Amino acid sequence: MIFDYDSALADTEPLHWKSCVRMLEPYGIDCTWEDYRVHGLGVDDVEMCDLIQRTWPRVNVSELLGRNAERKQFVCELSLAQLPIPREAIVFLATLNKYRLGLVTSSERAVVEPVLCACKLLDRFDARVFGGEAVKRKPSPEPYLLIRERPRIRTGVVFEDSSPGIESALAAGFTVVKIGSPFALPRIASESLSTQESDISGA
Repeated sequence: MIFDYDSALADTEPLHWKSCVRMLEPYGIDCTWEDYRVHGLGVDDVEMCDLIQRTWPRVNVSELLGRNAERKQFVCELSLAQLPIPREAIVFLATLNKYRLGLVTSSERAVVEPVLCACKLLDRFDARVFGGEAVKRKPSPEPYLLIRERPRIRTGVVFEDSSPGIESALAAGFTVVKIGSPFALPRIASESLSTQESDISGA
């Protein structure tokens, strides 16, 4: 069982939005949640900066990119102040002892691992692929092909929230289940596992 991090396992998009609000405040720009929800979900840092410059030409994109490490640190601080992985998801993952778990995310290790450690989940993931480890990002299959190179990973079920992530996992040969929210993860994943086990027993 392989999980995406942002919006599938962890409710981090509101935190990324807050970090964008903070970056744009010096320019007198109000980036609303609706602005971010429509234009920013699933967009990488460079694409986001290009979008900001097209929308607000007075913004210095080079300056924004120069502050990106600061923005990510702010997201990490927010994540540790209020853990973004729902309690129900943490409890659910603890019940999956008979499955090997994997993580494939575009977010960097330095942002994700502290949260997994705080939730006591880091050791539950037998294989992990973080942002920057694959040369090409989702929707390229490379991130999911990379996890297939890890020992004893040949196939599995991927839980993804975004179209680029779903496309990436399918192209790498995985079965994919769409997750609309981390809060729905336990229910949707349980239903998916029950269906697959029924198919296997009835085959």
